[in-house]
Amino acid sequence: MSVDDEFPFASFDTELASGKRVLPDYNGGSIVNVTASILQSFGCEPPSAPLRSDLLDPNLLSDAVGGVVCLVVDALGLAQLQAGLAAGRAPNVQQLIDISGSPRCLTSIFPSTTTAALTSLATAHPPAGHGILGHVLWLDQVQSTCNVLHFAPVGRPTEPIDDDILRCRPTIHETLMQVGIPSFAVTAAAYEGTAFTSLLQRGSRFLGYQTQSQIPALLEQALSAAANEGRCFVGMYWPHIDTIAHLDGPDLPTSRSEASALELEFVDLMIGHVAHVCRQHGCALMITADHGQTRLDPQRGCVLPTDFLSKLHHRPTGGRRAAYLACDDVQLLHDAGISQAADLLPMDAVIEAGWFGGPLSSSFRRRIGNWLALAHDGVQFLIDDGDGVYPMLGGHAGLTAAEMQVPLLVVPAS
Repeated sequence: MSVDDEFPFASFDTELASGKRVLPDYNGGSIVNVTASILQSFGCEPPSAPLRSDLLDPNLLSDAVGGVVCLVVDALGLAQLQAGLAAGRAPNVQQLIDISGSPRCLTSIFPSTTTAALTSLATAHPPAGHGILGHVLWLDQVQSTCNVLHFAPVGRPTEPIDDDILRCRPTIHETLMQVGIPSFAVTAAAYEGTAFTSLLQRGSRFLGYQTQSQIPALLEQALSAAANEGRCFVGMYWPHIDTIAHLDGPDLPTSRSEASALELEFVDLMIGHVAHVCRQHGCALMITADHGQTRLDPQRGCVLPTDFLSKLHHRPTGGRRAAYLACDDVQLLHDAGISQAADLLPMDAVIEAGWFGGPLSSSFRRRIGNWLALAHDGVQFLIDDGDGVYPMLGGHAGLTAAEMQVPLLVVPAS
């Protein structure tokens, strides 16, 4: 069956032209390029292109005498930030905008999911380069589908996989360490020692917080500790806009969520304190996100039946908004209603189109199926792995603007 028979180029191109769908801009306009710019500012050769000059003046980073602080707010998509600013719920961010200018619009990567996007932010590589191609992947080494966040086979969380299976690129912290630049990771204390956090933060000095109010104090601690070592890098991460948006939906202009809007208020307060610490230490502050979120309709959840799953080569990989299906018989997918809930795309065509950021090695290619089911607006795929299914009100991994477009706010050191 040919690509032309199955790939809906015409309808997809129409959605791209209208802005309804957004492809990754790996050529200097994505989150991959944020980390490349940070590396460049410390004199390191980045593995990917830095941000284009229309998105970032590189001197803002290289001229910061204290170094660079990068705060990643999980799932703070551009649309959600703009909704909060318009409603007056982010006054500290608004003050920073008044000083530094409006946030630039970057894209996430594909898939726009946490495991893949945070790995790109940690390594300055697109998914094709680091191999974390989704939330769930097939791994030859264990002959099973594995949850990347938990580093364990799906349904068997007490059987961890070897960490080295998924490690293939140095982190920004490791690269900076090689040239003598101190770097720190400020994230939740509960993540310390977990395999996925190790994947992202190898080479850093770990500082874990128990509460949000600790974050500015830990930043102060890191910058004070590095004061006699020259310029430094601090990577910071806050996860709970993502958490709340999954449960209550993202706060978007077209679908409001009071819970998500309240969470943004607390994040805004924290950002105000973080910006103050950065000014005191002469650090440039970058604020961005790994991806956004889109509103999901639980009534449109597509539960994949057991009899259908049994006919696939293995359990679907990917995630609830972008499912990877290992199946040779495309008619089976149509009969199961997949094409009614999603754009059903040949994976080889998706790879050739550059959605993952380049060609895949043979081992990476085997981690995903031969069909991509890219869920329609509001739709999520649900699989019962033995503990039921749990529809969410917000999700990501797809290519809608709400999922793909993230802000970049850069506050100069002075």
